[in-house]
Amino acid sequence: MKINIEGGEYEILPRILATGLINKIKHLQIQFHDVGPNAKTQMENICSELAKTHRPRYQYKFVWEGWELR
Repeated sequence: MKINIEGGEYEILPRILATGLINKIKHLQIQFHDVGPNAKTQMENICSELAKTHRPRYQYKFVWEGWELR
């Protein structure tokens, strides 16, 4: 799954994580956007949760991140 939705990742990723749908996604490529004062904190929180099921293959903050299912 590739996510590049101009800040919408902060709404959709927590929902995917909360519902458990994240376990069905083998490869995830995310572009986090630096929008708003809480973007960095939101990104860090999402990555913390994502690390429970996936491992990072590469991380270039606010550019692209690639994650794969453990």
